[in-house]
This record gives sequence, C-alpha cells and structure tokens, in this order.
Amino acid sequence: MRPETYVALAGAALLVLYVALSFQVYRRAFVPARPSFLDDFTFTPFEFQADYEEVELLTADGVNFGAWLFRQPGSPQTVIVSGGHKGQRQGSLGISAALWRKGFNVILYSYRGMPGSDRAPITFGIKEVLELQAVIAFARKRISNARIGLLGFSMGAVVSLLGAAGEPGVQALVLDSPFSDLRMLLIENVRRTSKLPGSPFVWLADCMLWLRTKSWMSECSPREVLSSLEPRPLFFIHGGADEITSVNHSRRLYDAYRGPREIWIVQGAPHTGAYFADRPLYVERVAGFFARHLGLDVSGHLRLVEEEEVS
Repeated sequence: MRPETYVALAGAALLVLYVALSFQVYRRAFVPARPSFLDDFTFTPFEFQADYEEVELLTADGVNFGAWLFRQPGSPQTVIVSGGHKGQRQGSLGISAALWRKGFNVILYSYRGMPGSDRAPITFGIKEVLELQAVIAFARKRISNARIGLLGFSMGAVVSLLGAAGEPGVQALVLDSPFSDLRMLLIENVRRTSKLPGSPFVWLADCMLWLRTKSWMSECSPREVLSSLEPRPLFFIHGGADEITSVNHSRRLYDAYRGPREIWIVQGAPHTGAYFADRPLYVERVAGFFARHLGLDVSGHLRLVEEEEVS
C-alpha cells in the first residue's frame, strides 16, 4: 500500500473519531434520556402530605409539561423551583416541601424531554426558559398578587437567570451551582473527563445543536444578562468541591453583578450538594432569603403550624 494511502486512511480514521467524540458531547449534553417504565414509580408531593395539585401547562412553542403546585391559600409569596440538567422534578421535592411548610406557595415543574413532558431536545436553558415563562404566567393567574422568587439548581439556576432577565416581576433569585457560560462549561468538562482539548469537540457539538434546534450555545451565557436583573437580590450557593461546574462560575457571576447579592460556598460539597451537606441550614438560609425579599414572616408561620399540630 502506498504511503499516501496510509496517510489518507489515518486522516479518515481521525476524522471519524473526531465526529464520534463530538457527537458524544452533543448526546450527553442535549439528548434526553430514554423513557423508562420506572418513570411512573417515583415520589410525588403526596409522600410529603402536602396540599398540592397536579397541573398541565403549555409553552409558547407548543411543548406540554407537568408541574406541581404546593398551595398556601391566602399567601402571595411564591417560589418557583427549576431542577437541574436531565433531572426529574422529583429530585427537588425535599426543598420544595420544606419551603411549603415555611409558608410559601411552591411550584415545581418538569422541562421538555423529561418524564411528564413532551419529548424534545435539551438546550441548557435556551428554550427551557419558555417552560419557566409559562409557570410564571400560571402563578400570576392562580395566586392573587403573587410575589415571585426563583430557586434553580445547576441548569435550573441558569434557566432562572435567563428567565428573570425578561420578567421584571420576579423579585428574588436563589442560584445553586450555576454556570456562567455554557460553551466554557462544556469545554472544561471535556478536558476534565478526556484530557483532550475541549474546544474542537464543543465547536462541532454546537453545530449539531444548531442543526437540531436552530440554537447556538452562545445564547446561553448568564453573565450577559446580569445587568437586566438589577437591582433584584441574588443569592449564589455553590459546593466548594464541585467538579462538574467549578465554583469559579458562581464567583464570576457574583463579582460581575452590580445589584444586591450574597454568596455561600459550602466547603467539601459536590455539584448541587449544599442541600445534602446540611439540610436544616440550607432550608433556613434559603427560606430566610425569600422571606426577607418576598415579605413573609417565616417564624410566625412556623409557630402557627406547630400550634395546629399540637392541637
């Protein structure tokens, strides 16, 4: 075989490998998990003895998705909880039930492509913002004089940032483990997991995303929308041992924001692990932040609940 043939075959093999690895980046980031029969055997707010209702909503681009409304009749204070990448809404039931017991209405919802919703590509917040917008519209319709705060985890924190930028009625945000820029995040993770340069693979994955959704990763850069959030208060939470989304992402957002902000770095906690590191402290800090900025007397509500339980 001629040397030129060897070179051509080697080049073709490298090209195939490059495309295959880039597709893996795209698949892991943007393709929903396959439906499973176990999707129907998960917890709901029923297990927490909560007053709730199941809600079916529709996005502006025609995606059906499910939500749970934890009800606090007569209370306008409302927290909308946005889960993480490829996570089911059941994963945030603990904090949602805890905030409901503190006196907040809480709405917990599913993204497109997740169980309980229409199957569609994941876009890390670019299109998932439409689900959040539909939930906010529902909250304003259902809850009289709703005072709305957002709690988001990982991708959900980014959905909260992007969504609040276009919703001035949102009054406060708690952002657990957000990333500051999607392209940067994926490059960092490719380098960490494969020890290869991340940029070429993320570039091709970006092209695949555009072919499927007509969206570019550059549309998902939370640091670009920070000025639209001023002067609303932001509370950043991040695990100090987060290997998926470096704590530096929260620090960049915190440093760039010019409105009132707080940051809580939980040393030793992994990605979105602050809640599990100390559940009571996490609930107290998050509930206290929302109580201050949404106008809820948390301590008074707890006393009322305790008196009802005793009686």
